[in-house]
Amino acid sequence: MIKVLVGLGNPGPKYKDTKHNIGFKVIDEITFKLHLKNPIEKYMSLVFHIKEKDIYLIKPQTFMNNSGIALRQFVEKTKISPSDILVIYDDMDLSIGTIKLKPSGGSGGHNGVESIIKELRTQDFPRLRIGIGRPASKEDVSQYVLSPFDYKDVAVVKKAVERASECALRTLEEPLENVMTLCNTKSL
Repeated sequence: MIKVLVGLGNPGPKYKDTKHNIGFKVIDEITFKLHLKNPIEKYMSLVFHIKEKDIYLIKPQTFMNNSGIALRQFVEKTKISPSDILVIYDDMDLSIGTIKLKPSGGSGGHNGVESIIKELRTQDFPRLRIGIGRPASKEDVSQYVLSPFDYKDVAVVKKAVERASECALRTLEEPLENVMTLCNTKSL
């Protein structure tokens, strides 16, 4: 079972509603569902620790491209294996609202995941990818991921965040393979 949920994003109000912050949104949804408040600032992150289950929810505050630095600090201090950490993030290769859970893999060009792979020196950590789609034009990718969703996509994104939060919560209680079967289908 997973022991740590890490949502990727960028800190600060400027980035709050951007596509790149969908990992933060999932962690926010989970903390709301679990009635968790007042995270502690530790490991260059905002950290929620559910002591009775020894489960962590983490939002790195290092900015997306340095997410691995915060996660490395956490792993070094807690000695939790990367294979017990679920990383939740946006993916341009998936259509808006699609979610995919997988046990490991490469970065797929995602700078936050690339930073984690580099800092933890492994690709062997589960990830939950949430589709944000690709820009319609040849728009700069960084401009695209740092912009909010179009109004027409907001309802779909909200449902995706809800489904992703349910999937992430299930990984804390069920084997990853079982959760993948449920979460990699169109509906939960």
